[in-house]
Amino acid sequence: MTRDRQADEPQPEHDPNATARLDVSEILGGGGAPDSPETPVTAEVPQVGETPQGEEIPAGDTDGGDEPFPPVLSRSEQRAQRRRRMLRRRRTTILVLIVVLLVGGAGAFALTTGRDMVEQLTGSGDFEGEGSGEVVVTVHEGTSLTEIANQLVDAGVIKSSRPFIKEAERRELVIQATDYTLRTGMSSEAAVEAFITPIGAAKLAVPEGFRVEQIRARMIEQGFPEDEVADALDDHVPSDYGLEVDAPSLEGYLYPATYTIRPGMDAQQMVQAMVDRTGEEIDDLGIPHERVNEVFTLASLVQVESPGDNEVRAKVARVFLNRVDEGMRLQSDATVAYYAGARDDLTTTAEERDSDNPYNTYKHEGLPPGPVNSPGRESVDAAENPADGPWLYFVAIDPDTGETAFAETYDDHLENVEIYREWLREHGESAEDGE
Repeated sequence: MTRDRQADEPQPEHDPNATARLDVSEILGGGGAPDSPETPVTAEVPQVGETPQGEEIPAGDTDGGDEPFPPVLSRSEQRAQRRRRMLRRRRTTILVLIVVLLVGGAGAFALTTGRDMVEQLTGSGDFEGEGSGEVVVTVHEGTSLTEIANQLVDAGVIKSSRPFIKEAERRELVIQATDYTLRTGMSSEAAVEAFITPIGAAKLAVPEGFRVEQIRARMIEQGFPEDEVADALDDHVPSDYGLEVDAPSLEGYLYPATYTIRPGMDAQQMVQAMVDRTGEEIDDLGIPHERVNEVFTLASLVQVESPGDNEVRAKVARVFLNRVDEGMRLQSDATVAYYAGARDDLTTTAEERDSDNPYNTYKHEGLPPGPVNSPGRESVDAAENPADGPWLYFVAIDPDTGETAFAETYDDHLENVEIYREWLREHGESAEDGE
């Protein structure tokens, strides 16, 4: 049996911190508050070998149960125990917060990207091909790209929104508020292309060598109001549409290509598209802007005078440049016919060739003030990169094949002209002057 510590050890004097010690004892499971200030705090705390009622029991014995009675802790042990409890509470709190954040974050993630997760689990998230059938989708004013994408998913046009949005952003797609005819089961790439080039949309074809007046007629045929077309074309120069080129009109700067007439597009927007395309070609060829009008003017002559292969075009360009360098007049029927109102065969009358208009290259030296048609890429390239050679004359000796003869002297040229006249006689046509 252990001895009673209270009996053998001296009683502690009154401690001013007794209340604090008592609170700790209460937390550790001790007795209540002391009866008086003189009563030692430890008097209410069971000691080793003593029951709460003061009954002695052997140290290490049980209080009737299976577990030994807990030993009394020293102050340092109590402080260590409090720290451990505090740390346990903090760890528990942190774990709870982490779980809450994970659960809440997962919920938010699921709400915003649930569709993407499903797509990743179930497949590519995109259809393949151009789709089939037809479905009309109406885009309202102010609809966002995401809303349009979800609308397409609901209509069965595309499989999921994300690939469509990425492709639309990559191609900087701008969707007008109108009705669009699409197909079901389209790939995102095909769907975006259908907004850029609407399915079944009208086209405006501008062939190489077309003049502004011919383009005007085509635009009106495709449904553009005549007055709108006039407002878009008449008395305008390239700089009015953002192309900084010193030119007398839009002639030559409406690039020959096939254009899609998008829903809601007006005549001015169509002209803008053609001028923009010309600007892209200029930049692609690297032509300095101060030389553009000269190059395009020469290219327009090459376009009308040599519809043959690139080698012929490059030689024709050289002939015109050589004549300019020699101070010779170009004497091109194409320029005279342009001002007079070009005929399909580009023939001119003596009166027209004697006129004093600025495009009459029979009377004025050098190139005309501007292009006489919309030249194609090959003609522009020929004007920018002419062949090397001394030629001053050329004539197409076989119009069917485009075979062209070049000459350095006028006498040689006359021989070539005679070959051309023979061709005319063989084909039952008038053998007039073929210069």
